[in-house]
Amino acid sequence: MTYKNKTVWITGASSGIGEALAYAFASEGAHLIISARNIVELERVKNACKGAASVAIVRLDIGDTDNVFQAVQDTLKSRDGRIDVLINNAGLSQ
Repeated sequence: MTYKNKTVWITGASSGIGEALAYAFASEGAHLIISARNIVELERVKNACKGAASVAIVRLDIGDTDNVFQAVQDTLKSRDGRIDVLINNAGLSQ
């Protein structure tokens, strides 16, 4: 399966598995939405996503329910309600 021109939203994309997934989908030519709390790290990942059709950053703090609901609403509105792949990789550690 190819992800060229598919919209892929990856949470927890500022490091680790989420970052690696962002690079993998970028190399396939996907439209990426990358989310995490750390905007500086997301900018770094965005700049390293070679081959992506586009890369959008959405600040997302999964520990803040209001932030999650607002981020989802805003993102779906900006994408005409279309997300082809959602990877919920973000997590909280204790």
